[in-house]
Amino acid sequence: MARYTLERINQKIALWEAADDAVSTGQQYSMGGRTLTRADADYIDKKLDRLYAEKDRILNRTGRIVAMQGRVAR
Repeated sequence: MARYTLERINQKIALWEAADDAVSTGQQYSMGGRTLTRADADYIDKKLDRLYAEKDRILNRTGRIVAMQGRVAR
């Protein structure tokens, strides 16, 4: 089961993309009592990777159904 809804993931992605934009230009970004700086760029990238992966899992699970039928050729 997905940890977040698609809507919530999109909100979180927007938040972390804003943080990425800020720290990539040398600025700081604050959220939830935490201040992120350029030193946190790797952390931000990993967080975005996880969020995009979760989004892909949700879209692939609910977007279409894939079924395969047949026998293995020998």
